[in-house]
Amino acid sequence: MMKRIVLTAFALLGVAGTALAAPIDLPANQAIFIQFKNLEQSNTANILTIPGGYVGTTPLQNNWGVAAITSLQIGAAIASPPHNDISGGANFFQDDGPGGTQGMITAVFGGFQITSATTQTGGFIDLYWHDAGADTTLGATAAAEANCLAGNTCGPDAATVGKFSTDNGGVFLARLLSATGIVPNDNTTTVKSTADPNTQGASGFADSFANVDLTKPGVWTTILNGNWFFVELNGNGIRGDNPNELRDVRFSNFFNADVASWNGPLGTVGIRSNDPARVFTADVVPEPATLTLLGLGLAGLARRRKRA
Repeated sequence: MMKRIVLTAFALLGVAGTALAAPIDLPANQAIFIQFKNLEQSNTANILTIPGGYVGTTPLQNNWGVAAITSLQIGAAIASPPHNDISGGANFFQDDGPGGTQGMITAVFGGFQITSATTQTGGFIDLYWHDAGADTTLGATAAAEANCLAGNTCGPDAATVGKFSTDNGGVFLARLLSATGIVPNDNTTTVKSTADPNTQGASGFADSFANVDLTKPGVWTTILNGNWFFVELNGNGIRGDNPNELRDVRFSNFFNADVASWNGPLGTVGIRSNDPARVFTADVVPEPATLTLLGLGLAGLARRRKRA
């Protein structure tokens, strides 16, 4: 009888799998190199809201936007200096567009406050998964998706925020909170850039760190909590010698303030930016979604058998 229950559970699992695929698993204890594309708005005045009533960490900000991850790569830790950077490698995920088999990973970010022409504080990034078959949210074809990511068909509005978050069953993966450390011994700055992104036509490079928000759990929260990057904040010249000097994710964004469709009133500048981000995942094995579904199937069958 037990064998029959298990086989029935697997049959149910197969049916469930066709209806709801699980988000891609990240490998444990592994350097990962992440490529992405962003669309953003920035304003020197703290007046921007994320359209559609999106709940971030603050109702008003200087900078917000949306992003799509184009690939995840098995990376390699750069040896010197230690715990500082990760290089790229072979893809284990690639956004293969609408109709593909890989699914899609998107993000909504905001909460950034400008502290100078080249520095910001605060900030969050919410990551979402979209199953293959539901990843036509940004466009029905690869060309339509590319047009969205270029800012041609996706504007700074509530519809776009929905597309990059929960539309078509988007699944919350994790919230990242920008963290200090990109400027040594600076406990305020979370983003440092080489140029002022609020100057129309400007281009430059921005660097930052982030930690996963453990109070807002998602599918990837545990695996992203690797604490691998070391920063220096205590003034003793030793990186990573204190728990407050450990970071989960590092971002490096190449940006161009040239997206006219994302410009707005009162000097709001439209920006496009791109990768990379890097993370060294935690040394844990997350529970596979298949085992969770199997457990639910067995529990349901057991209850049904008990009632019978």
